[in-house]
Amino acid sequence: MNAKSFGTVPGARAQIRHTPPLSPTDSGLPAWPMLVLLAGFPVWWAFGAAPFAPIGLAAIMLALLVCRGNVTLVPGLLPWFAFLAWACVAAINLPDGGTALGYAQRLGNLMAVGVYMVYYVNARRSLPAQKVMTGIGVVWLTVVVLGLLAMMWPEYRLLTPIGKILPGGLLKNPLVYDLVFPPLAEIQQPWGAPEPFNRPAAPFPYANSWGVAFALLTPCAVYLLLQARRWWVKIGILAVIALSFLPALATSNRGMLLGLAVGTAYVLLRVAARGQLIKVAGLGLAIAGVVGALLISGALGDILGRQQYSDSTSGRLSIYDATLAAVLNSPWVGYGAPRMDATIGISLGTQGYIWMLMFSFGFVGLGLFLLFLGNGIIRTWSAPGTTGLWLHGVLITTVAIIPYYSLDIMQMSVVGLTMTVLLRARAYGENLERSA
Repeated sequence: MNAKSFGTVPGARAQIRHTPPLSPTDSGLPAWPMLVLLAGFPVWWAFGAAPFAPIGLAAIMLALLVCRGNVTLVPGLLPWFAFLAWACVAAINLPDGGTALGYAQRLGNLMAVGVYMVYYVNARRSLPAQKVMTGIGVVWLTVVVLGLLAMMWPEYRLLTPIGKILPGGLLKNPLVYDLVFPPLAEIQQPWGAPEPFNRPAAPFPYANSWGVAFALLTPCAVYLLLQARRWWVKIGILAVIALSFLPALATSNRGMLLGLAVGTAYVLLRVAARGQLIKVAGLGLAIAGVVGALLISGALGDILGRQQYSDSTSGRLSIYDATLAAVLNSPWVGYGAPRMDATIGISLGTQGYIWMLMFSFGFVGLGLFLLFLGNGIIRTWSAPGTTGLWLHGVLITTVAIIPYYSLDIMQMSVVGLTMTVLLRARAYGENLERSA
């Protein structure tokens, strides 16, 4: 399969390659920045570096790319950078400094994801697919372990070293406070509820963010399960997958369940289309087990019970209506960042990633992001083997989730890196089946 350079960053030399072997320059990028981002996630999160580490590591990767030069992109990544360019244009509609700070953080996170993808493409020797996916597996394990801890100690809040030295002015921002002094659970007690809902949230500020991460990371865990050679590794991953549904169900997160259902059904249909009926039967039994656990555990009742006291569906619909009406007044570039609507008391552009993109960057920005996601799905449609299908399922899960929930830096990093693993494998003919 031919692989072509699809673009360059400033200072890089454009080139065309035809199924190239690893060149001497491929060894010029170290693996450690990516491994610190992924495998080091629980460490820098525990230090309170969640607001700073992802962008800081992206800056290091960018510096290494520029110093090495000869930077190559694979087909499928350019729409992301077109999206970033339009996001920069949207800054013209920022109303004040406070909004600009949030915009800068959000844009920095999006740029960081772009750097991660380019770095992975160019670090072919030091970052094989299995190494990156193992790092993502550490993120998954962190999410599960902290979710279990949140069930036992929902009121605990981690006091981090960085949080203790931050200026008091920054700590007055609720989001910054929750990032540097992260709670294990989001405790909610809607009016009329007899007792609070303790919903696992760590390592994220909100339970919905935990649910999004769980839905995106679980297919990656299945990928690692299928890749594992040693029996004890397989048993360990299976055990953690089984345990992971305890905090997952405790979140009472409908969007998470929808994303998992859509992604799993997609993989099931693709495997069936390939005639692998034994694997389909195995997946069917696993799904039946999950559904049975939902019924026996009473989790479905908990979800419905939460709905009884918190009518989030009708609330979301009213926010969506207000968001769309506002975007129609600035359809091209949006407003740069979410804004508080005094009439409903909620910031517009915060109730789903699609709505954030539409409100912040207009219909053009939303279209460019969907082009990136849809183009990536189409280009990697022929994902190799069952393992490749599970990675492709991450992208399908993303499509199901983004109308309802937002993607933070780590969730978007998982989506971007998973897509890039598939794109690089397609461009260079890399084998994702039990890769070294």
